[in-house]
Amino acid sequence: MAINIYRFIVGFAIYISLVSLVKADGLAVDRIYAPYVNSLEKELEYRISSAEGGSGASSDYIIQRLGFGAAVNDSIALEAYLSAEGEEDADRLSGYELELRWQLSEQGEYAVDWGAVFEYEHSRDSKLEELAGKLVALKEWGAMVTTANASLIYESSDVAGEEFETALSLQARYRYRPMLEPALEFYAAEDYRGMGPVLVGAIRLAAANSLRWEVGTIFGLDDRSADYVFRLMLEYEFY
Repeated sequence: MAINIYRFIVGFAIYISLVSLVKADGLAVDRIYAPYVNSLEKELEYRISSAEGGSGASSDYIIQRLGFGAAVNDSIALEAYLSAEGEEDADRLSGYELELRWQLSEQGEYAVDWGAVFEYEHSRDSKLEELAGKLVALKEWGAMVTTANASLIYESSDVAGEEFETALSLQARYRYRPMLEPALEFYAAEDYRGMGPVLVGAIRLAAANSLRWEVGTIFGLDDRSADYVFRLMLEYEFY
């Protein structure tokens, strides 16, 4: 039974990954999730993505998110975000998001570690409702870590009606030191293709707490994509 489930997950990941190369929109550059949930963990998180240039839907756009989350057990974590977004600034509350992260396999149980993320987003400005499911896969190759997020998204809005979309994000990261891990990220969406360097790090604090950070610039790969997208994430984990 476990083998059948594993084969299903692998097949689904390959299917979504292939479809993701053809369709999805919005500002695709964002956090790339790992499949793990730490029991008893709580976190405060801030993220910003800012796109500049280009002719696509994601050009000259800013999204900010501020969230709080906590692990329910050793495999499920919940998080809620307040979001602000706009074409030139993002200083006004525009919506909220709810997120569930699910660790599907134990670390090292299979050749690839698996997880899933389910999201609900409401935007009051564009009257948008969005449901998303992400399949998360992580594989270690010595000091190299590769992570893939393949997403299936349902959107409903007064402007565009109802539609399904897909998205794909990939990260290859080198574990140089805990405080400094260089990475390369790739994003695919209907109106966006981008790739660029990212730096990842974690600072250990007292009582097993930590501050994790990610910062990078993703460059557009075609004329429809934003010229570049700056992204930053700060995450304070505590117990």
